[in-house]
Amino acid sequence: MQDGARPHRTTAVFDFQRVHFNDRVNALDYDKHTESGMEWSPYSPDLTPCNGFLWGHLKDLVYRQIPQRIAKLKQHINTVYEAIPSDMFGQVCGKFCLRLRHIVAENGGYFENIVV
Repeated sequence: MQDGARPHRTTAVFDFQRVHFNDRVNALDYDKHTESGMEWSPYSPDLTPCNGFLWGHLKDLVYRQIPQRIAKLKQHINTVYEAIPSDMFGQVCGKFCLRLRHIVAENGGYFENIVV
């Protein structure tokens, strides 16, 4: 699963995904490009642990001090990521099924008003 950003929807990316993940891909327009895979869920970014938690959490921590060079920024991102306790990932991923139930209950609609 990935977001629908244009750079993620190129022929090269779709071909890479097909080679490495076969038909286990959920990406915007992937099913139209390859005639396989899964149709893009309307609000699927709301479901993923990375979009629902990880990226925002990392940004909050990374941008507390902004390195002036790309190499330092990359190093800082890795340092911040490595400092996240592993049990936090378990807690976040453990809520995935609950998020699926909420999106089904909302018929594929938004469910941000429900704390999960």
